[in-house]
Amino acid sequence: MNRPIRSFSRALVQNVTALVLGVGAIALAAMAWQAASSTREAAEQDLARTLDRSVERLRMLVQAAEMTADSVERVARVPGVTAQTLQPALERALAAFEQRPELSYLGIALAEHGQYGNLERTADGRILLWLHPGTAPGEQVTRNLILADGAFAPHGQQPSNGYDARQRPFYRAALEDEEQGRWLPAYQWIVHGDADNQAPLWGLSYVKVLRDQSGQRIGVLDVDFDLPAVNRFLAAVADEYGVQLQIVELGQTPRLVGDRRTQGAPLAVPDALMPLLGVQGGAATSRMALPDGDHWAAARRVELHGGVHWVVVATRKAALIGAPLRSQLYHVVGMGLALVIGLVLISWRMARRLGKPLQELERRVERAGQSDAPDAFASSPAAGGFRETRRLGEALQRMATAVRQREEQLASSNLELLRAKEQQLASLALRGAIFESIDTALFNLDAGHTVVEWNAGAERLFGVRREQAVGRPVAQSIAAADGPADWEAILATDGAGMFRLAGPHGAFDAELRVVVLGRGADRSCTLVVNDVSARRSAERRLREERDYADAVLNSLPGVFYHCDAQVRLQRWNRNFERITGAAAGQLAGIDPLVFIPEDERTRVAGQFAQVFDAGSVQFEADYALASGRRIPCLFTGVRFEHGGRQGFVGLGTDISERKRAERRLQHLATHDALTDLPNRTLLHERFTQAVATARRSGQPLALLLLDLDRFKIVNDAYGHRFGDEVLKLVGERLVRQLGAGDTVARHGGDQFLLLLTGLQDAAEANAVAARILASLQQPVALQAREVHLSGSIGLSVFPQDGESADQLIKNADQAMYRAKVLGRSTYVGFTQAMNQETRQRVDLETQLRGAAAAGQLQLLYQPKVSLATGAIVGCEALLRWHHPLLGTVSPARFIPVAEDSGLIVPISDWVLRTACLQARAWADAGLQRTTVAVNISARQLLQQDLAAWTLGMLQETGLAPGLLELELTESLIAQDVEKMIATFERLKQVGVRLSIDDFGTGYSSLSYLKHFRVDTLKIDQSFVRNMLTQSEDETIVRAVIALAHNLKFKVIAEGVETAEHCQLLRAHGCDEIQGYYFGKPVPAAEFEALLRSGKCLSLAEEASPVHALDDESWLGG
Repeated sequence: MNRPIRSFSRALVQNVTALVLGVGAIALAAMAWQAASSTREAAEQDLARTLDRSVERLRMLVQAAEMTADSVERVARVPGVTAQTLQPALERALAAFEQRPELSYLGIALAEHGQYGNLERTADGRILLWLHPGTAPGEQVTRNLILADGAFAPHGQQPSNGYDARQRPFYRAALEDEEQGRWLPAYQWIVHGDADNQAPLWGLSYVKVLRDQSGQRIGVLDVDFDLPAVNRFLAAVADEYGVQLQIVELGQTPRLVGDRRTQGAPLAVPDALMPLLGVQGGAATSRMALPDGDHWAAARRVELHGGVHWVVVATRKAALIGAPLRSQLYHVVGMGLALVIGLVLISWRMARRLGKPLQELERRVERAGQSDAPDAFASSPAAGGFRETRRLGEALQRMATAVRQREEQLASSNLELLRAKEQQLASLALRGAIFESIDTALFNLDAGHTVVEWNAGAERLFGVRREQAVGRPVAQSIAAADGPADWEAILATDGAGMFRLAGPHGAFDAELRVVVLGRGADRSCTLVVNDVSARRSAERRLREERDYADAVLNSLPGVFYHCDAQVRLQRWNRNFERITGAAAGQLAGIDPLVFIPEDERTRVAGQFAQVFDAGSVQFEADYALASGRRIPCLFTGVRFEHGGRQGFVGLGTDISERKRAERRLQHLATHDALTDLPNRTLLHERFTQAVATARRSGQPLALLLLDLDRFKIVNDAYGHRFGDEVLKLVGERLVRQLGAGDTVARHGGDQFLLLLTGLQDAAEANAVAARILASLQQPVALQAREVHLSGSIGLSVFPQDGESADQLIKNADQAMYRAKVLGRSTYVGFTQAMNQETRQRVDLETQLRGAAAAGQLQLLYQPKVSLATGAIVGCEALLRWHHPLLGTVSPARFIPVAEDSGLIVPISDWVLRTACLQARAWADAGLQRTTVAVNISARQLLQQDLAAWTLGMLQETGLAPGLLELELTESLIAQDVEKMIATFERLKQVGVRLSIDDFGTGYSSLSYLKHFRVDTLKIDQSFVRNMLTQSEDETIVRAVIALAHNLKFKVIAEGVETAEHCQLLRAHGCDEIQGYYFGKPVPAAEFEALLRSGKCLSLAEEASPVHALDDESWLGG
């Protein structure tokens, strides 16, 4: 199709116009881009400055609240605040409250009974004064006053409902950091007044501990903003600066606390703001899409005292180009349009002037092409208007004449060439078409097998040129691979035959076809030969590859499947047949979904469909066997296309073992490896679920911490493997004692945690604890042994003893410790007093750490007297602690603390060193031979080599070993008898004296006693004190004396306070006594004076005893 030809004038006008418009458009686009870039930069800078000013206003609001708190604190500190002065104190704080109209509340909570008074600014501007009685005795009414005419007047009252400000988050938060004030994250307030008709109200609080002039804490001061007040302030700032302001409070779940939409409670953070929450340092600006269009957004992080973090976000609607730049752009566009119009008019005028002669010449050229007129380009008035156009017309006239002459000559030459070409093509058509135009070998034989025709394909295939083959027998040109060819047999072939022929490059497979023409002497044969070696080799390789593929597929551990686009099975491996139990004839074309369980077919069909879109897919599903059993499998699929047809192949792998392993790992992650009971992780999860249920039902929960008493003895006696089996049996017993909704978890070591749910009251937990202790008292029969166990249980109850699992476990642990102190094999419920005791123990431990260095520890020495001579034969070193504030601290109070904290080890070092040095000093002073006895603690025995420690101390102090006596309790020795026998042997070899303290109160076997190389058995004071009034105790004393003498041990009785005790012990053959009857524990100087005085016990004396407290060893208390 010919394109229409434009006129020169129009083309000139159009080209000039297009050029001007193009340049103008490019310039306009560049200006618009520059304007948009400038607008973006200006918008970001302006929004960042606005955000900084807004954040500064927020900081001023926060500082105003903190300054108000400081002002009120100064007002309240001078006189101090009590329940009686709470209202006057708040009235004095009114001026500070009124100066800050943004504040919602200002309150003071007292520490003694939780009385709480607060000023409230209502939404309509009124100021109320609330006075809550807390837990003060006899006070159950909350009073409400209103500010009128500069004074507060009664406004109403309501039941206090047990409101205790000390239980509120703001009070507890203030106690966490008593040195300075802090802000709390937004939390829900308790609304007083008509609370049933009010929506939930959240707010922000600044709290600070309030102290009197002496520094004692008297309460907590809080200054508060409710969220509506915060957002009123935020809206005023936003309107002033022409932006939208939002405040996001960061935390585990960020919350929107500042926004025009926020009413009384925080909102969820919109997704569009989430990318801004990670801002650090300065303001971060970005452009974001919001529901009402694109906005510029800037964010800055703000940190408040107490670790509260805000992200303040300012947004402003985004414009592509700012208003000032738009005005400039409009002016430039107007000027450009005026310029375009002027240029178009000028070009139109020039086009008419130049185009008229050319148009005339154009018409003459067209007439010259349509006719043979020789004067087609004769000059005309229009064409002659310019010299150039006239010369152009003359040149065109000469060109037209030359063209006509050349056309006549070409027509004559073309006619002669056409005739010659037709003759040549006719003679070569047959030969070129049949023999030379194809690659196949073609040759023709006559009746005598002589070659008549031989094409180029035959030359290439057999390596014989045409002139060598034509006219000669074919056998001279073509031979079989193994010798001369049998041409009679070859020419007799019907159709195509396969032969092995020889070629220039060796033997090859030939496909030969014979076409016979004529009969008899006129018979001729045309043979068509193709080399099919490559094809047959490819077919052979294809068969080998297919066999290899079948072998690979059949060796796969899973099932292989090949489906077409309609998800019909086309190919599979033997595993597919084996698993499905279907024959090969039954599988072809079947829908593989029939082997998927019905409840998963829809999902699996969707996965099969997805493979055509995504190209590959991987998913898990069950495989349904004919037996009905389901096997979890991992299926994969990959799309492919072959021959224009789509399909997919995939594998199905049995993942039963992996699933079992995953379930096992999941089980191990939440269960104890030894007992298979839930571990602490699973207990925490169940506790969270149980708490949610308990909050809805109002029923309490209980957490029991069970510790097996003296379980270490079982481990030491029978080995850890035996102990592990005992723990398993204990776990099974505990499970049997609990209900279906309860949980038994192993806490570690020999401790178990029990979570009790669905309780009607806390008393049920006590009953369960008693039942558990009774079950533990039943003997454990294991490996032909019978073990007797007992346990101590600590009990805490949700919610009164704590609201978190960690808090309840901590409190239950304190209660369990109390059960241990009370004698074990019992249960004790947690009380708040235990917290106080724990704090006292911690304080005591802190003070005890520096006691020795501060010179607060002192050893007293109580004499030991021989009943045979009445002379002092030794003394026992007893530890005392003289604290500058606490006074003399009883060993019964600080020794257990030292044992539990490990301080007993350095204290034991100090005691032994001090006692040895003192005994060495007495010996060097020439005083009579006096043995000093020192008690050994359990921790010292377990953590150190007793023999090495003692011998090292003797070498350090230079004390003769015979002047030192070590006292060990019967129970301490029984913990590791074999070790004690070896230790005693080492000490006796150097001469250290050994005694068993408190004999008769432990539980060791008497069979071991004969193996101990000890010097003395010490009868416990509990038997000595009661021997005069209880015959059983006298019998025990007499038996111990007889046993000791039979084993060649000396006997010493402690706690001897009367002459009657002394006389009876002497009558029974006791060797030595110790007690207040002869002398109380005294400092070293007084004991030295006693030795120098030569004081002895008068064996006939019946003087009154020196009355004092019970004798206390430095370790026993």
